[in-house]
Amino acid sequence: RTFKRDGLNFEVRSVDPDDLEKALEDANRDTSVHGIMIYYPVFGERPCFHGGSYDDSLRDSVSLCKDVEGLCHFYRRTLYRNQRFVDSEQARKCVLPCTPLAVVKILEHLGAYDEQHAVGDRMTGKYVTVVNRSEVVGRPLAAMLANDGATVYSVDIKSTFVFRRGKVEPTEGDDSTESLVRKSDVVILGVPSEKYKMDPAWIKEGAIVVNVASHKNIDEQELLMTRPGVRYVGAVGKVTVAMLER
Repeated sequence: RTFKRDGLNFEVRSVDPDDLEKALEDANRDTSVHGIMIYYPVFGERPCFHGGSYDDSLRDSVSLCKDVEGLCHFYRRTLYRNQRFVDSEQARKCVLPCTPLAVVKILEHLGAYDEQHAVGDRMTGKYVTVVNRSEVVGRPLAAMLANDGATVYSVDIKSTFVFRRGKVEPTEGDDSTESLVRKSDVVILGVPSEKYKMDPAWIKEGAIVVNVASHKNIDEQELLMTRPGVRYVGAVGKVTVAMLER
């Protein structure tokens, strides 16, 4: 509906998983197609014949000229190397994943980014916890925020890592998720399960909480009633669509 309103054509091509690679090749060659998205996960951790997972292979098979999600190898490499432009003249920005970019734009709007600092340093001194480390949302978001100067704690079900500009390493000591969240200026929640609920008492006063999951990962009413000064964003879908259109 949004694409139609804004004068953009959008076509859903539904295919069986085993036919997806051929359909992707067809879309890459189709001159009427200017952008391609694949709804992940498709195969999960199913291994690919030539290495890695099948989903990784699909991401790298999308034409660089049509990758509107910024998930192919070229754009992943530029993101993690903090290379912000495609060309040496800095006329063309690299494509960034839509949902992480939407979160960044929301944080900019809420004043988490300090515009008195230079671009690339506007999150300096900020602590962020991201509960999700998927290749589509959590990992690129952690890298983007770290590349802007933040110290980012990346939490998933098995481990916690700290992202700083250009490097990632395990957290020091026995820091629990609770202790990391309690000192975070920004908390990003992206757990794709209705069973996961973060304790609102962990959120420090004045923090920003952004829920990117389709399920609510925290009790909004309790959060806003008990944690003074907290700003809460319950969904990012509309901003994500705007980033995709851009």
